[in-house]
Amino acid sequence: MARKLAQSHGLDDNDVIVDRSAIEELQGLLYCLQAAVEDVQRDLAASSTAQDISEALTWLMENAEPLAAARLEPRMATII
Repeated sequence: MARKLAQSHGLDDNDVIVDRSAIEELQGLLYCLQAAVEDVQRDLAASSTAQDISEALTWLMENAEPLAAARLEPRMATII
């Protein structure tokens, strides 16, 4: 029944429906990580002392951990 309903809405077996807010949150976390990577690349190009490397790694981890912990779950619909 679920497959027929999905097909009637133009979805195939590989399509998944997720909440827009979940996608937006994931995109925000990804943007933070991308910006942190750019920051680290720029900072380490200017200086690579042990303290700079330690600070860069800390900054990178602070921005990577939220994305690593994020989960994207399919949205379940109730069929009546």
